[in-house]
Amino acid sequence: MINNRSIIVFSLMALFLCFEMALQVSPGVMTEPLRQDLHLSAYGLGLMSGCYFVTYSLMQIPSGLLFDRANFRILVTIAISICAVGAGIFGLADSLLSGLLARLFMGFGSAFAFLSVLTVAGRCFHTRHFAFLSGIAQLLAALGAIGGEIPIAFAVHHLGWRHTLWVLMSLGLMLALTVWTFLKLKQKECSYEQEAHPESVGTSLRHILKNPQTWWIAFYAFLNWAPVTAFASLWGVPFLISSYHISTQTAASFCSLIWLGIGLSSPFIGVLSDKVGHRKPFLTLTALIGAISIAAVIYAPNLPLPLLGISLFFAGVGSSGQILSYAVVQDFAAKSRLSTSIGFNNMALVASGLVMQPLVGKLLAWNEGTAFTGQTYDLMSFQHALIVLPIAFVLCASISQLFIKETLECK
Repeated sequence: MINNRSIIVFSLMALFLCFEMALQVSPGVMTEPLRQDLHLSAYGLGLMSGCYFVTYSLMQIPSGLLFDRANFRILVTIAISICAVGAGIFGLADSLLSGLLARLFMGFGSAFAFLSVLTVAGRCFHTRHFAFLSGIAQLLAALGAIGGEIPIAFAVHHLGWRHTLWVLMSLGLMLALTVWTFLKLKQKECSYEQEAHPESVGTSLRHILKNPQTWWIAFYAFLNWAPVTAFASLWGVPFLISSYHISTQTAASFCSLIWLGIGLSSPFIGVLSDKVGHRKPFLTLTALIGAISIAAVIYAPNLPLPLLGISLFFAGVGSSGQILSYAVVQDFAAKSRLSTSIGFNNMALVASGLVMQPLVGKLLAWNEGTAFTGQTYDLMSFQHALIVLPIAFVLCASISQLFIKETLECK
């Protein structure tokens, strides 16, 4: 039976996740102010935005090990505070270097957000609810991303990007204080009981890393999330401005449809997968939907705006397949190392931001001498650079069919 304490803890972690996602995608609606104020090239902007994922990725396994062993309340409060301080430092940035340092700081604290939600889902709720709760977590992450694009685009327009980041810092510090005051999670109060003498760190990591399925699922997650982190989080807004000659706020609204597609489809896919008793068909189907949809967005630039919105929504549906990667991990991972296993998978997923955001920027920079207009890049440059996104989805479908094993028995 689900108790009120579990719901409260899950809700507080959900707020942390929404805040983290807003920080993650915020550079996507600040691209031109950041370029002008900090004198950045496309590659520099992609590097600065993507370096967030350096510390985010590197901290996934350590954060999982900490969640499996340390005080939950203290960890989460410190993590939220680090995110907030990083936002404040970013608001003071005056060069590429200071911007890089601030984004690294934000990524460090944000590494605990999604994992905290899934840890609570794994510890405090029955295992049959995990796929659904993972989908709910993804819905909340999507809402946080939408909150990091539409309202922040509005705030940047009226307050400037620096003041907007200071507002985010204030909200983060308020959330940290709330968590410290009200979060009273003790592991023995949850349905998941940790072993009295947990295995060593080395033993946990050996069990996780020696399993080939760990790596194939992580590779799937990396590729499935790449279009989101490269397009929705950074390059989608300038692409839509260049292709459709719309305002930044309108482009941000369209990009938010990707997050909406992820958010609305993730709980549904989780429940459907549990009901049908299979993971693989949904891993493949979502990837194929994503490949077709993102290709239509990039290579059919004269789409009517309603059809553009539908294509972006279904591109998000394509990336909702990654939520099942966590369900697959939960299906085979021992509970004593659940957070660490999830952390490894999340490390692979968010590493796509570290790779893809600078990669697209680098591909754009190759054409900067002839294609850069002073405001954005031309359509052909974007089409050449963004080819990596449909390719990533196609590889996802191949991996799910050829290498990932089914973890549920057909009912």
